[in-house]
Amino acid sequence: MTTDKQILNTPPELAEWFCLRAQNKREHIAAAMLNQVESIEAFCPRIRQFRKTRSGKKRFVDALFPGYLFARFNLLQQYRLIIHTHGVLHVVGHDEKRAIPDKLIEDLMADLPEEGILDAPDLSCRPGAEIELIAGSLKGLQGKVLALLPAERRVKVLLEILGREITIAVSAEEIHVASGN
Repeated sequence: MTTDKQILNTPPELAEWFCLRAQNKREHIAAAMLNQVESIEAFCPRIRQFRKTRSGKKRFVDALFPGYLFARFNLLQQYRLIIHTHGVLHVVGHDEKRAIPDKLIEDLMADLPEEGILDAPDLSCRPGAEIELIAGSLKGLQGKVLALLPAERRVKVLLEILGREITIAVSAEEIHVASGN
C-alpha cells in the first residue's frame, strides 16, 4: 500500500503523457490552465477549417480530437490537481494502461505547424467547382477550380478572359464557391 509520504517523495522524472477527457469546446482552455503549472506540460492539437454559416463560409478553430487533450505529469503526485482543473473531466484509461508513449506525442507534435494548429483545406472548393473571385484585381470574374494547392493554401483556377483561357493560383480566401457545387 502506498502512503502519502511515498507519493510526495516520488521523483518528478516519473512524468508521463496521458490523455485527458475534457469538456467539449473547452479543450484549449484546460490545456492553457494546465500549462500554467510549472511541472505540467499540456498539448491540445487544433485544426482550422471552413464551415458554412448563415452569413457564408467562415474559418473556425477546433480541437483536432474533440473532447480530448494530452498532458505530461506525474500521475501519483498530480492526479487531484489534474482532475480539478477547469474543463478536465477525467484521465482516460485505467490502471497501468493509462500512459501514452512519449514517441507518439513527439511524432504528433512534429507533424503540426509551430503554432499547433493544422489547416484543413476547404472541401467545398474541390476540382471542377464553379467559383467567383471576391477579392483582388480580378474580382467578379468566374472560373473553375483545377486543383487545390494545400501547402500554399491556394487554389489553381481556370479563367476565361477576352476569349482566352488562363490558369492562375489564388488564395482560398479570395474565392467564393457558387451555390449548387
